[in-house]
Amino acid sequence: MSLKYRIILRKNMTKGAPEGSKLYYGQIRSLEKTSFNKLCDMVSDYCTAKKGEVELVVDGLINVMKNLLDSGNVVQMGGFGNFRMIAGSKGVAEKKDFEVLLFKKGRIVFTPGKILKEITTKPTFMKLEDNKESSGDNSEEKPGEL
Repeated sequence: MSLKYRIILRKNMTKGAPEGSKLYYGQIRSLEKTSFNKLCDMVSDYCTAKKGEVELVVDGLINVMKNLLDSGNVVQMGGFGNFRMIAGSKGVAEKKDFEVLLFKKGRIVFTPGKILKEITTKPTFMKLEDNKESSGDNSEEKPGEL
């Protein structure tokens, strides 16, 4: 399998670039989203568990992870990777003035393990056909978007 990409024209982000200059960049595009049901079907094809059993196990895993992360634990999942919860805060001039209310919204950070890191070392790429939306600043892919 290959990562699909488009070539888009964007603002030149090189340090010291002239004002208004633009360069062409490669942008990875996800074309499909795999549903939870399909994922469970695919996992059941690799083992003796039925799709419903896989769904129960994954659902249980998510609930246990939620509780562990909410308690401040790092959840280690072997070669898959680690999950941890972080939150930044606003700063104060004096230590005595810091309050819990200064923390911003929490977020979950995933650090891939050995199994997933391996696929990042030598990805293959496939160029998508150019279309009108593939150039310009408004075609920028947002994190979490397909």
